[in-house]
Parts: sequence; C-alpha cells; structure tokens
Amino acid sequence: MEPTFRCGTRQAMDELSEELSIPLDSSMQDWSYTEGHPDDIEKYLSHYSQLTDDDKKFVLMEFIIQATEDQNTDELFLEYSEKTKKLLEADFKLHEYTIYYWACMENEDIEDCWKIAPLMRQIWADNYNL
Repeated sequence: MEPTFRCGTRQAMDELSEELSIPLDSSMQDWSYTEGHPDDIEKYLSHYSQLTDDDKKFVLMEFIIQATEDQNTDELFLEYSEKTKKLLEADFKLHEYTIYYWACMENEDIEDCWKIAPLMRQIWADNYNL
C-alpha cells in the first residue's frame, strides 16, 4: 500500500535554511537531498530533537536520511541508521511517505537500491505487521 504523497513546505525549508545556515534559493531542486551533508548529521539530529513543527521535522528527516545514506564508512552508516530508525519509528505516521520512498519498494532487487533501503523496509514491515 503506497502512502499519500507528501513533500516539504516552502515555509519549513525557509526556516530550516535560516536555523541551520543551509543555502536555499528558489531554483534549487531536491534541496534536502543535495544539501544534506554527512558531516552535518549530528547537527541535524540535534536540531530534530528540538523541533515541534511537523513540516520542519518532515523536511529535516530528508536531510538526516540523505546524510545517513552518504556516510563514508560502514561503522558510521550503521551508527546513524540506528539513530535515524528511532526517530522514524517514533514519528512513523509523519514520515510514512519518506520511509516508503527510501524503501525502494518498486524494486524487487534490494541490491539495486540505496544502502538504507533494507532498514526502511524493516521499519515499514514492523509498522504494518508484514
């Protein structure tokens, strides 16, 4: 079952850009994916824990997932995957579409997906008792 599409709001992007000193202009496509840097993941995780606004949490989670995906060692990837998993499980309904997207469900060959796809599939399965 594919969840309802959701994307980040301009207001959330503008506010996060200012709060985290991340460049943003109206021509930037896929902003959270292109600007989410693995070296800044601790900053993203810390900021996420302070947020109460769901739109900002939604956008920032895209940064967190991209930064986790791009970690340059298996050790760091696993460390941040666990931290990300806890946030996604706690806010599953908010991030349902993002989890589904990163789970790469349309591709049966998990080897042809993102590194984080198996984790996303597990979170999805756990929440839908599959």
